[in-house]
Amino acid sequence: MTVFAGVRQKVSDDVAGVHELPICPLHGVTLSFMQEFGVQNKTKVSAKEYSIGGLCTTVIKPLTMFKKGKLCSTSEEADSLLSYAEVGFRDSLRDIKKQPAFARLAMHFVSHAWRYEYSTFLGALANWDSHKGADVTYYWVDAFVVNQHIADSYPMEWWSTRFAQAVGDVGSTILVSLPWEDPIPLKRVWVIWEIFSAFQMGARFDIAMPKDTMDDFRGALINSFTTVQTALSGVDVALSSAYHKSHQEMVHDEIRRTIGFTKLNEMVQLRMNQWLIGAATKELQIMKQNANEKNKKEQIGLQDNLGRMLRESGNFEGAEFYFKDLLEEIERMYGKDHALALSCLNQLAVTLQKANHVEEALQCHRDCLQRRRRVLGENHEETLQSVSNLAVLLSLHRPMSIEIFEEARSLYSLAVKGRELTIGEKDPRTLYTLSNFARFLSEAPEPSAELFNESDQLHQRAVQSLKDLLQQGHPLTLSSLHNQACSWLDRCVFQKTCSAGGPIDESISQLRLVHKLRVEKLGKEHPDTQQTERKLQEIARIQKQFANSDANGADQGRLESFPSFQDFFQAHFEVVHTAEEFQQVRKYMHEGIVADLVFDDLLASGFIDEDGFMTTGMQPYIFLAHIITGELSQRKCEPEQDYLGTYGDTFVVAHNKPESDEMWHSSDPSWIGKASMSQRHRFLVFKNLRWEYFNVISLGLECGSQQALEALKEMKDAATHWVSQAPGWSKDAGFYLAAWPLTTVPCLHLHMVDLSCTGPSFSRLSKKMLLLDDAIRVLEAEVAEGIGVLPA
Repeated sequence: MTVFAGVRQKVSDDVAGVHELPICPLHGVTLSFMQEFGVQNKTKVSAKEYSIGGLCTTVIKPLTMFKKGKLCSTSEEADSLLSYAEVGFRDSLRDIKKQPAFARLAMHFVSHAWRYEYSTFLGALANWDSHKGADVTYYWVDAFVVNQHIADSYPMEWWSTRFAQAVGDVGSTILVSLPWEDPIPLKRVWVIWEIFSAFQMGARFDIAMPKDTMDDFRGALINSFTTVQTALSGVDVALSSAYHKSHQEMVHDEIRRTIGFTKLNEMVQLRMNQWLIGAATKELQIMKQNANEKNKKEQIGLQDNLGRMLRESGNFEGAEFYFKDLLEEIERMYGKDHALALSCLNQLAVTLQKANHVEEALQCHRDCLQRRRRVLGENHEETLQSVSNLAVLLSLHRPMSIEIFEEARSLYSLAVKGRELTIGEKDPRTLYTLSNFARFLSEAPEPSAELFNESDQLHQRAVQSLKDLLQQGHPLTLSSLHNQACSWLDRCVFQKTCSAGGPIDESISQLRLVHKLRVEKLGKEHPDTQQTERKLQEIARIQKQFANSDANGADQGRLESFPSFQDFFQAHFEVVHTAEEFQQVRKYMHEGIVADLVFDDLLASGFIDEDGFMTTGMQPYIFLAHIITGELSQRKCEPEQDYLGTYGDTFVVAHNKPESDEMWHSSDPSWIGKASMSQRHRFLVFKNLRWEYFNVISLGLECGSQQALEALKEMKDAATHWVSQAPGWSKDAGFYLAAWPLTTVPCLHLHMVDLSCTGPSFSRLSKKMLLLDDAIRVLEAEVAEGIGVLPA
């Protein structure tokens, strides 16, 4: 069954255009050659021009212009304009160590600012290289690798495709960054683009600094972590510049067209924070190996900061590990009631809450509240924070019992009254707690007019006071306005008045105002903006449900309302690991309302377009979709496509991010669950961009269950054949699928895992995944029962 027809012609046309662009070279140069080059040519430039940029203009360009095989004076008279690497290959240049100066394939891509003093640039690379222990390393350095005579003429499309592909093919990016307090590269538009390309292509990422700079950085990492975090996350892409104004405008226009400045800021900051997490992890390991009384408090501070950063990055498992380890150590050293123990216990509780480990989070929050009450007193701000945290967690409990509701209500009341007494009823923190309390009351398991009236009164007080204190556009005011509109919506659902032209219009109008202001103040991609956008989409679905209920005479009161499929999923499932769990998900998907919820979520996120095809733009970047179209080719997997045989018409093989593959064996908590599941781990992907192929939960919603069953059976045959042909793979292979939203990749892919060499991530991830055979059995049952089977 060939399904490549699902890839539209316009995508093929776009890819054809990309193939006409020149290939970006992957050549590399040795550090020794660059050092020798600097020594030999230092006198040819002024001290001010002794930089990559100065040497490129003054030395490299003149050495790469030829006429009839001999150097000439100008590019106009030249009949051959080469890169320095091409000259090196032609002349068999060697470095001072007698090694080939250039290699066809670089090991590391180097990103840097062209204005760095050349010896400082080399010092950073030398310091980085000294810790790697490789005999010889070849670096992709633009001045030596790219043809400098024509690079300025490349269109932005080349930088978005060929160049980005090269970054991915090299697989490792090193950013030369200094001074660490105010990194110059983060202000240069080309460096920003290179970091973005590394992120999109899943390349490994590291930072290089000269030894003295790195020593200063390590000291600040321990003693001034917040300063380091602020310095490395201080990115504003809109202010980035380039030597050529035209280049700056070209890249900025591409950013506006594709990802947007706000989203790119977030992405670059995330990449820098990921590196900082790695640096902090290494430093913590060193401190623990050399533990003493003198550095104990520094170690505690660093581990606490590391846990918080892991949580902020979404690695809840890693954060949980470090907070539990730290809490045990603090309690052993200082006792359970020490301020450090109370703070750490609170951080652990918040982490467990964000990880959706509800029962354990409840236990930690209750324990923390009890200790803080005993040690700090009932009305201490930290005690009140614990009261509020516990109330929030209880309010998220689904389904919510009357007992849980009453406990949370009591806690919210205590938090509000305590803050009114200690910090004042007009303090923004008090008013924000009041707004959350009002929102909670409107979500009661047994709603009533009295509860809605109480909620309205609290909302009016919170909203008006915040407007007076902070103005309408302040984030806290907007949050209170959002909460108030959501409570109005809850009342409309309760009263069954959700038709247009009724009370629900007031909720819609206020949410639109909040959305408009959040776009202006925070940007379209900000989570708060997207939260309001999802709520507006939820209202549209509710109105549609009520309209259908009216037409069918159904009981409106029984309809469930969820802002997104993820919320729906979390209310009904924890994992989809068994055939029974998958069967239940499929049952919901065959109900039109749930399938519409999934489609609307994908559309709103930009994962699919209005025609129902997966998107292939830069944002969001679905890397498997780019592999399906052929726009992205993973060098390591190119020869592996042949092992598919005739199945290559229907499927394509892909690999994980290079850094995830490299860390498959890591037991570091920050990598468990993120690294590849085995030393040999590949993805098998359908060559189909139709939206039903975004995940196994939706497969067959358009083509029917019979065709979906045939597709999965063919996938099993293809995977079995590929594993039997791939060199080095054992006969013991496992085939796994991940149900949405338990995967972050919105494109159906089979995990092919060699079970003879699994790593620490396997035991964690496999518990959340579905065996391919179980998925096939569920679809066989659907076909047998006539569920989702299209008429012949």
